[in-house]
Amino acid sequence: MVWKDLLRTAFKQVYRNRRRYKGAIIGTALGIAGLITVITMGDSVESTLGKNLEVLGSATVVKAGWDYLNTLRWHHGRFTDGDVEDLRQLQGALHVSPAEWRGRVPTSYGKKTLRLNVAGIEANFFEAFYLPMESGRRITKEDEVSLRQVCIIGQTVQKELFGPTNPLGRDLLVGGIVFHVIGVLGGVEDLSYMESVFVPLSTARAKLTGMRDIRHIYVRAVDWNSVAELHRQVYTVLSANHPGYSESLSIVYYPERIVAIQTIVFVFKFFLYSAIGVTLILGGLGITNVMLAVVNERTKEIGLRKAVGATEGMIVYQFLFESLTVSLVGALIGIICGLWAVEVLQTLFQTAAEYGMFLSSVIGSVLLAVFLGVASGLLPAARAGRLSAVEAMKFE
Repeated sequence: MVWKDLLRTAFKQVYRNRRRYKGAIIGTALGIAGLITVITMGDSVESTLGKNLEVLGSATVVKAGWDYLNTLRWHHGRFTDGDVEDLRQLQGALHVSPAEWRGRVPTSYGKKTLRLNVAGIEANFFEAFYLPMESGRRITKEDEVSLRQVCIIGQTVQKELFGPTNPLGRDLLVGGIVFHVIGVLGGVEDLSYMESVFVPLSTARAKLTGMRDIRHIYVRAVDWNSVAELHRQVYTVLSANHPGYSESLSIVYYPERIVAIQTIVFVFKFFLYSAIGVTLILGGLGITNVMLAVVNERTKEIGLRKAVGATEGMIVYQFLFESLTVSLVGALIGIICGLWAVEVLQTLFQTAAEYGMFLSSVIGSVLLAVFLGVASGLLPAARAGRLSAVEAMKFE
């Protein structure tokens, strides 16, 4: 029996017994569809997650400052605009935001006065950090260029100074300078922000006492995989720009936060791949069980073929091809379903899957289907090949 005859016979037998093979085909199709979807979309979704500020918070931010306990007595302890521009040239830097903090600044509204932290920030500070607005708007580039006296306050400041009164549009006296409240921060990761007042950095440097310098720089990494390298690059650049004071630099990031998030992703992917693996194994067992039943039902047919000259190898190949056909049909359906699932997820997550990754997943799925078909059909095929022609002919 030639290969062409084997293929034709296998397809005929599978089509004839399609209702019996239905469960095994569905199981294989589901496993293949899941595998293609996870492989194709996995890197894309993980990359999107690795850039999601809401999820990561400050986990992918490298914070540059000065350790004043180790700083030499005569050191200025400040960064320059040139430092900021140099850091913006780094390949792994997505956003670089300079800032200046000053503590215990007298802040008044009406008869109430508090001593609060005041931060001079640039507009991209809100791109480097996930800082949701409870109400109002953020500081913009136009506010910086025009030296506008506007500010954003935390919810704690709102409650302490304004009470039930809506603070938007009202004037706040910060360090003796009038600032117009344009926004209120919502829930944020760093609770100290809730007790702070944020003003444009250009306005702070021009009009507030003691805020002319840049003492902090926040660098947001492109994604969580590049944070460690970005930390090293930031230290290298700032050390070169401030020779002799590298020991006083405080360049920190929080790898444990990234590890915690990546662990969650790993556990999720582990259970997802495990579920897909179980589905494929069940599909393979389904093929094996059906094939064993088919061998039992076709015992007389096997005996007749052996009686007219079919060898043991021919019988084995016949049933292996049937098993392989079942798994490949399931794989074909799975590939179609996987393609549909990828299209849906791309729309849902607003991301684009790589064509090369999809092609690799399809090729891998076909190879897996071939392995599954052969492995599932080995036992039934071997049993069919070992049958004696005489005993098979007499089987009832």
